[in-house]
Amino acid sequence: MSNSKSNLGSELSVNEIQSLMEQGQDSLARLTLQLNRQFSAMAAQRYAALGYAGLTPVHTFLMANLDMNGTRIVTIAERMGTTKQFTGRLVQELESHHYLQVKSDPKDRRASVVKATNAGWHFFADACAIKNEIEAEYSALVGTDQMAIFTSVLEKLAGYNPQNADVSDFPGPEVQV
Repeated sequence: MSNSKSNLGSELSVNEIQSLMEQGQDSLARLTLQLNRQFSAMAAQRYAALGYAGLTPVHTFLMANLDMNGTRIVTIAERMGTTKQFTGRLVQELESHHYLQVKSDPKDRRASVVKATNAGWHFFADACAIKNEIEAEYSALVGTDQMAIFTSVLEKLAGYNPQNADVSDFPGPEVQV
């Protein structure tokens, strides 16, 4: 890791800047963001074709973090690794489509409990089928062995956080097309 703030007074040459620009384009972060955006766009297009216009894989991820009998927004946010505010916005979007119901928590009236409706579970089933279709297309493109290796590598990299950086407030699922 570099601590080059001591060099702030020196000027970089044109070649150094061009080299940095090339490095910025050749980035694992850029590729994973591009893959996420493409996957999200493909899924959203297919959702819309089934009547779920305006919904994305992030909505699907929220649905995957619900309990059958309802879940508090703060719990959903923790499970998703995102903020309560962002989770609340997703809940409102899904509620406006009648895929979720939001009621006061009987144990604590200040809190809300989110529960999927029958229509919400149908959206989730369709979204999971679409996810499986897209992943099958990727597998056909690169081969099942390569896809298994790719998935394994992504899982390992996604779990790598040696400095225990707090990712809860960092834009993650919020970064969408």
